[in-house]
Amino acid sequence: MVKALSIVLLIALCNGFLAAQEIIYEQYDGGVDFWVVIPYNSLNFAKGKTTADYQFSVVIRNARKKQVADFAQNLIVPNQDWLNETAIPVRFTKVLSPGAYTAEFKLKNKAVGDKRTFKKSFVINTKNTEVGQSWLIAKRDGVSFIPKQIENIAQDLDELVLNQSYSVQLDSIMIQADDRKMHITNLQSPIQMDIKPFLTDAAGEQLKITLYEANIRYAVEPFIFSEWYSYSIRYTPVEQLAQLRYVASQNEWQVLRSVPEEKYPEAIASYWKANDPSPGTARNENRERFYQRVLMADQLFTVHKKLKGWSSDRGRIYIKKGEPDEIVSEVYPLGRYPNIIWTYYQQNLEFIFADKQGFGLYTLLNKEEEYE
Repeated sequence: MVKALSIVLLIALCNGFLAAQEIIYEQYDGGVDFWVVIPYNSLNFAKGKTTADYQFSVVIRNARKKQVADFAQNLIVPNQDWLNETAIPVRFTKVLSPGAYTAEFKLKNKAVGDKRTFKKSFVINTKNTEVGQSWLIAKRDGVSFIPKQIENIAQDLDELVLNQSYSVQLDSIMIQADDRKMHITNLQSPIQMDIKPFLTDAAGEQLKITLYEANIRYAVEPFIFSEWYSYSIRYTPVEQLAQLRYVASQNEWQVLRSVPEEKYPEAIASYWKANDPSPGTARNENRERFYQRVLMADQLFTVHKKLKGWSSDRGRIYIKKGEPDEIVSEVYPLGRYPNIIWTYYQQNLEFIFADKQGFGLYTLLNKEEEYE
């Protein structure tokens, strides 16, 4: 019997996957393991500084709003190109009784004053996580991070540690990379082993991990960081709700806009649950595509910090329709504003944007095309 576990998100067997993909928890006899995934590219470095000094903290309260646990850690992260598109992991364990909780996370940059706060609600029940997420924590020059890929990275690392927790009675674990296999017995949770030596002679393009429990096999894949995980850290619930206006139906938007601000996270989670093309699985492909488009729109179309790319006309069309099939631009047209034309051949759509103010903020001229 084979149980396939998802690479990207926690599977249904695990007891917790919070609304933001950056916070994952797993429940075991020793307590609740929390993993917080902080995108490296979301960190800010003071001018002339080679490191960013952050204070990370969390306060957990029960349903009666009483504080029941806390955690704090200093994060000193170097400014290195090889960390781009990776993530900095924070892990801690707390003993919590079954019940409903709210965790408030804070991330503060000590040098530049950048401060982010986000809250997540979760429920602890009486059933432990059977097999948790497989975490690969890379280490280079004393810095621990979650890599963006596995292929051919072993030679650049000091170590690559597999972290695997479980509560079932496992007999063994099989690690396979390309055509090489490593079989390990006499296990104890959590499994923590450096698999860099195993990957040194293999490209690692097809790294597979299989856990064996009697006649049950758990097929797991390691967590690899993707930029779309940074979405919930980059945008406030207010911004997230505003972005949903682009893709929600009229009836869905009427419901969303009537929700009080303190209920935005729950309303957003409900929207994506209702718009999941593969309910019952850990992934929501519609949500992933939406997050990726919002992040890309910000990257491509932001004029300055007060004119976010996602809220521009080009950003809105990009989020709704995706990347155009063809882009034609006139930078210095005679007698007209600089303009850009996006064409979507399969949808038979064409959008014309013009820079009327001369500083790169292109506005949509044929707005009626957007709603055809």
